[in-house]
Amino acid sequence: MRKGLLAFLAAAALAASTSLTDAKTLRVSAPAPINDIDPHGSNSVVRDTIMAGRQIYDPLLEFKDGEPVGRLATEWQQVDDKTWRFTLRDGVAFHDGTSLDAADVKASIERLAKAKGGLARLWTQLDSVDAPDAKTVIVKLKESVGPFLRNVALLQIAPSEAIAAANGEYGAAVRLPGTGAFSIESFEPGQTLTLKANPNYWGGAPKIDGISFKTIPELTGRVTALLNDEIDVTWGVPDDQIPSLQSNSDVTVSIVPSVLYYYNWFNSSRGPFKDARVRQALWHAVDVKQVVGDLLPLTGSIGKAPIAETVFGYAPQEPYSYDPELAKKLLAEAGYPQGFSAELKYSQNFGASVDQMALAFVSYWDKIGVKVTPLQQEHAVWTAALRDLDWDMVLATNPSYTEDADYTIGRLYLGENKENGYANPDLDKLLLEARRDSDQAKRKELYAKAIKIIWDDAVGIFPSEAKAVYAHRANVTGIQLAPTMAPRFRDVEIK
Repeated sequence: MRKGLLAFLAAAALAASTSLTDAKTLRVSAPAPINDIDPHGSNSVVRDTIMAGRQIYDPLLEFKDGEPVGRLATEWQQVDDKTWRFTLRDGVAFHDGTSLDAADVKASIERLAKAKGGLARLWTQLDSVDAPDAKTVIVKLKESVGPFLRNVALLQIAPSEAIAAANGEYGAAVRLPGTGAFSIESFEPGQTLTLKANPNYWGGAPKIDGISFKTIPELTGRVTALLNDEIDVTWGVPDDQIPSLQSNSDVTVSIVPSVLYYYNWFNSSRGPFKDARVRQALWHAVDVKQVVGDLLPLTGSIGKAPIAETVFGYAPQEPYSYDPELAKKLLAEAGYPQGFSAELKYSQNFGASVDQMALAFVSYWDKIGVKVTPLQQEHAVWTAALRDLDWDMVLATNPSYTEDADYTIGRLYLGENKENGYANPDLDKLLLEARRDSDQAKRKELYAKAIKIIWDDAVGIFPSEAKAVYAHRANVTGIQLAPTMAPRFRDVEIK
């Protein structure tokens, strides 16, 4: 009897050991903590919330190679300038077992549109959502929205019953079921997120058992964890860490184009920066090619527009030449032959490359008599100053999560927003027309004209685009290397 019991326990222990060994959970450490997984709340615009949501939820459609591809919707049609019809996929179930229908899409759109902040800004033109039957959704807008399908691609769908149960609450405490490849097992905001595979996923059961997201605050800690096989994937790796990863045969490094770019804005409503010649002078004073080559040899490329090349509407311009004498001439013409003093503010959250870039710019400007004080700030302080236009210059990075110029150019340079103190009626007209026109070819033409105005007027210096760097264990395949740095893991396999 005792022998039998011992044999049983030994067999059970072996089975448990084998199951743990065979378990294929993807271990992920993102560049920033996941603080919120509510797909519709104020943090829905945050990259890591978007990334987490892409594992748990599905949108009506996604974009692949610039074209919309159906997910929960199999068909979509623009009925007229202000009306869109979507037909839903059959046989889709949420993680709580309820079936997807039009009421869920209606509730999800309305919940997002009512939110304060986040992706709600993409739905300000919503008039109404109707669900005439279980498989049909009709969205009516107050006016035509050119990037509408791009906006829809960021809309994650949750059950109407769960949305009703949330009772108007948003944020990290909210748990909404999705239809995605993985469901929520546990979540500790800022610390861990554990997801388990959805065996009934309409797109086919995942090839892994789940995903474990763990916050490792320090970059060196993430790199070490990857090299020591403590995590399987991370991203956002800077230039100085790439060679050590590339030299390890157990690690695969992928460097791909991203939607991220660097910008140094001038406050066009303040002092010397009201004059375009001053702004142009400060750009000509910096050897941008040298700065980018020194600081971002692997992950940077010379900027040719105020958006990245991966973004719809991109139109390349001629880079400003490095010409200190021309810079001095422009300053003198603007009434500043002896230069002037100013501050350059930036956030510590933007990392070492922004800090180094700020110091490089300051050094170049000093050579033409412009004395600039670099001021690194906590992110919350910097953000408040940015919003209040309490700055001379700011240096930062910025993404275009919808991969459409309206998200960046249309949002940041439209005069009514006064994001940077710059206003130009001709630019406003172009941006509004591009936002309202559904003809995508026409929109490209409009953005090309808008980008030229922003570039020629030197609203800011746009030194570089940034590449996305993904690093993962070599036995991991199938990661969708998103330019938004919010990858999808539904097709991952661990060999």
